[in-house]
Amino acid sequence: MEIRRLARKEMKEAVRELKRQVAAIRRRLASTKKRMSDVEKTARRAVSSRGAAAAREDSRDDGTQIRFSPRWVKVHRAKLGMSRRVYAKLVGVSPQTILLWESGKARPRRSALATWRSIRGKGIRELKAAAGGETRGRRGRRAKVAGRAAARKRTVRRGAARGARKAVRRGRRRIARTRVQARRTRVVRRAVRRRVRRAKRK
Repeated sequence: MEIRRLARKEMKEAVRELKRQVAAIRRRLASTKKRMSDVEKTARRAVSSRGAAAAREDSRDDGTQIRFSPRWVKVHRAKLGMSRRVYAKLVGVSPQTILLWESGKARPRRSALATWRSIRGKGIRELKAAAGGETRGRRGRRAKVAGRAAARKRTVRRGAARGARKAVRRGRRRIARTRVQARRTRVVRRAVRRRVRRAKRK
């Protein structure tokens, strides 16, 4: 009877400690899973915003597709240092149309899209000569600043997406380590149970 009582006491103490460890591991696992889900949501939002910015437009007459993005129009105009009026003259549309393109409220037609694509393939000097020497005024400087700001935002979005992917990988590694610890805890618990059974048999 004394041996049985001591065995029960030892088993209770061992199981109590194991229960505490298991509860701590479960809390850590739940916290890690929650952080992982938040990071995955952030990564999906970043990827979807980048995909929406780089939407494709209608195909050309030769069958190849022309990619169009409002940000590309703004960055290209800022790179040339031209106002909307001068840039619209090159493309063959109105300044209001360029404004709608840059804000994403309108998409160019097939002919205007082909003209814009051909302009993007030319050099800065050639385009400035075609514009008759009209380049940068106050609006041109604003466009340049806007282009730099857009480039900075693009860099920040890419960095955020890259950081989110790294955080997801770190979270998965933590979960794997937590599962290994849980397996070890189960092994220790089985060993304690075997010892208790042996003590009872004696």
